[in-house]
Amino acid sequence: KHLICQFCFAALCQGVRTPGMELSGFNINHGFCEAVVRGLRCGFLGVEDYRRLGTSDTLEDLRSALEETDYGTFLQDEPSPLTVSTITKKCYEKLADEFRYLKAQTVEPLTTFMDFIAREKMIDNVCMIIQGALNNKAPVELQEKIHPLGVFEGMRVIMSETFDVQGGFDDVYRIFLVDTPIGPYFEEYLKEADERGIAGVEHSQVGTILTKQDLEMMKASLKKAWLEDFHSFVEGIGGTTEAVMGHMLKMEADFRVLLVTLNALNTSLSTEQKLQERNSLYPNFGYLHPEGTRELRKVWNETTIRAALDPPSYSKYLQLFDQVKQFYDAEASESMKTAGAQSIEDVIYAENVQMYEMAFEQQYHFGVFYAWVKLREQEIRNIRWAGDMIILNKKEEIDKTVVKIFQPRG
Repeated sequence: KHLICQFCFAALCQGVRTPGMELSGFNINHGFCEAVVRGLRCGFLGVEDYRRLGTSDTLEDLRSALEETDYGTFLQDEPSPLTVSTITKKCYEKLADEFRYLKAQTVEPLTTFMDFIAREKMIDNVCMIIQGALNNKAPVELQEKIHPLGVFEGMRVIMSETFDVQGGFDDVYRIFLVDTPIGPYFEEYLKEADERGIAGVEHSQVGTILTKQDLEMMKASLKKAWLEDFHSFVEGIGGTTEAVMGHMLKMEADFRVLLVTLNALNTSLSTEQKLQERNSLYPNFGYLHPEGTRELRKVWNETTIRAALDPPSYSKYLQLFDQVKQFYDAEASESMKTAGAQSIEDVIYAENVQMYEMAFEQQYHFGVFYAWVKLREQEIRNIRWAGDMIILNKKEEIDKTVVKIFQPRG
């Protein structure tokens, strides 16, 4: 026993992680939270639940079908007639409530890990409000579109009815760009966007810089910075979290590269003058990095993409491209694209669900928290799609598009 204690003490002093130490330490600090999130896994919609959604004739029937699931009576206070946006918003609020409960039980480094999950939604919210400000639209008018996971303290000021959007970007800069965890991402983006390249950005310059920028490009740049920061944090944690969560982030980085590359096809971003702007959105890690991304930086059409993805190690990504290339074919008619051709986003959603499900197969890691949030978001997309198809009287389309979660494997 004495020798074992000496070994453990020496390992702790040297920062060495042994399997036994990781397991015991994880359970002491994070065991309860992991047990809760694994319990929440049981609340995903099942085969019978999707069957009931598919037989709903109205949104009231959809409400009744969801009452039979873990969503319960979360819509009971909503008056008729229901809308798809109301159902979606209440689903996200339920997810946010569960997320906040989990986070309240955490200790470091899991608390910071949960913060990283929320930062992605903060970026979505901030970009949407900035877009509204550029269009002279009051932030309070965008309340319905705010993702509740991305709400932070300063947003209460911005979202108040007394906030003067005509006052420029001074308050936006101070609250969003300085007082939030995503402030450093914005600061770096603004420095890069400022053509003069000065050190630091003054409040008075923010409006001028943002007005000239493509908001979708800005969001993609911020998401890239967040993804790289998240990956560095996970590497610092090490252990099983680094193995499982690191894999998921590397796959997400690769999917982001494919997403940017394919969505840039047949646009100005695939021209020689704009390639550098497109390439700046590629993350600096992943399974494609560095050889694959180096080749993809040169591509501008279908032939060059196939050549870049030709090596055997990228065969999976080449298969994904073959699945969606019809959607991005410049010569394909709009009718062909709307007649079942899948976009890269559709394929990535399905691929990600399988990856997130596998995260639950291992224990003692933080990846399950990230996987649970992502799977719940996919389920909400499924519910929204079902609602849209019911409104359009196309119930037969529901089962063709929803990506079911934790379904029995054949």
